[in-house]
Amino acid sequence: MKICANCFADDEIKNYILSSSSEISICDCCGAEGIAIELSELSDFWVSLLSLYVQDDNSGTELYTIIEQDWHIFSSIDNACKVLSALFGQGYVQLDFNSKVRYIDEIFECSLAWQKLKSDVRSKSRFFSDVASFNWDSYIRPNFTLRKGSILFRARIIPENKKRLTPKDMGCPPPNKATAGRANPLGIPYLYLCENEETTLYETRSVYLDKVAIGRFKIERDLRIVNFDELINLFYAYTTSDTDTSLTEIVKQRMILDIISKDMSKPLRRFDTELEYIPTQLICEYCKQNNADGIKFTSSLFPKGSNIVLFNPKDAKCTKVDTIEITNVSIRYK
Repeated sequence: MKICANCFADDEIKNYILSSSSEISICDCCGAEGIAIELSELSDFWVSLLSLYVQDDNSGTELYTIIEQDWHIFSSIDNACKVLSALFGQGYVQLDFNSKVRYIDEIFECSLAWQKLKSDVRSKSRFFSDVASFNWDSYIRPNFTLRKGSILFRARIIPENKKRLTPKDMGCPPPNKATAGRANPLGIPYLYLCENEETTLYETRSVYLDKVAIGRFKIERDLRIVNFDELINLFYAYTTSDTDTSLTEIVKQRMILDIISKDMSKPLRRFDTELEYIPTQLICEYCKQNNADGIKFTSSLFPKGSNIVLFNPKDAKCTKVDTIEITNVSIRYK
């Protein structure tokens, strides 16, 4: 079976196909005319990928659905079904194509471990939970450098008795006034920043006619950040990783970062308690022990934006403060 770049959404696979041949032919999958290669040329990757799944007709998901949801490899579900069906037909896979699947236990248990940790620190051994026992050091580690001189933002709603705020007003509260947050425990201030100004307005929950101070913060040195939103291209990771790193390990890292990121980015409701913060606070402490200077995750209130939390507030300096007024608020509901 011949496949072409049009069959895929994954840029790395598309580039591989386009650089592997100059022969023009008709794609057996989508019918397009162009550069195509034999499906078998990617057989090692397909075998490694499909070996990550086991049959689970009770609580599993269709194979093409789970691959598309997690990895966005194909350009359409139809192309996914055709390619996967051909792989099954050529004997690359021991699964039943029509069965539902889930990840193998080694990967699936990553999610279970996080759920257990959350339960333990909320109700059993809050201060002595041994995150290290999960052996996550190779997964939760600094994977992004925030360069010296980078500009980030932080906002505060201006109190009615003040006209404006100064750079000194825009930093962290002192330890005796530091409330618990998504990343920091009670009494230990971290500096919460955003990558753009718009995100800060959502994070402060600004409302109509609020006057808001937006501070510009300059990063004082190169910082090692754990980016929980790191995008992992599976094909690129597979083709460039060293021989000791299996596809299973790559997927485990992605899954661990993803499940923690979802909790980092989960909005708290008014009636939620600070107990909700404890698991992510523990993970931040784990990051600090692994020599990280901070973390990055998707904003809980503005999914298009990102938050960066610095463990040492002195790693960023407020250089300028602008004052704005909220003139319009849009509310969506369902």
